Amino acid sequence: MEIVCRKTNESLSTDKEWSVLDINRYLSVSQNPKREFQDWLDTIQFGLFITIEPTPSSPMKDDDMKQRVREIDWLINREYIGNRFTRFSNKMDRFWLLGFFEEGHRGRLTRHLHLLQYIPYHQMKVKGSKEFQRNMVKNQFQFLWSNNPYVTYSNDTRPVCPVHIQTISTKKDSVSVSRYSSKEIHRKRNYDQIFFSF
Repeated sequence: MEIVCRKTNESLSTDKEWSVLDINRYLSVSQNPKREFQDWLDTIQFGLFITIEPTPSSPMKDDDMKQRVREIDWLINREYIGNRFTRFSNKMDRFWLLGFFEEGHRGRLTRHLHLLQYIPYHQMKVKGSKEFQRNMVKNQFQFLWSNNPYVTYSNDTRPVCPVHIQTISTKKDSVSVSRYSSKEIHRKRNYDQIFFSF
């Protein structure tokens, strides 16, 4: 999140739709980083809501989840946009994911990861309705997550932790899941729990 704040000229959108965020120790009294960040998220129509939930029988470290998500993001971009996606200056012309780590709570007992995936429908090589394109990306993510073995640093092969994917079809649903995913960013210690896949 702080990278986006520091590099606003290289941010996700070039049409100045996003809220200007200034997250540092000199926040003014009226400035609320959570509200500002969530207002910025509200301007984006996400296509998929993904929850990755490591279990005691299939644990996974945070860094391993991040790396795996980044690899899948790269493969999906390459599959549906082509190799040219690396040259795009506007991040809204490529697939990307925004991840929020969250500690266990009543519904999920272990630490887990919520991902919001942005889908650039206008850039996809696969044509069809947005629902069809969302389902293609959903199936591809599920396939890549499940079929690549999880190998730890000590070369142990472990079962891959489960992933739950929901499609987001309306702007209202996109706002709801982005608010839910970012509910704990009001604590400064949680700023490091957020990451972008690019």
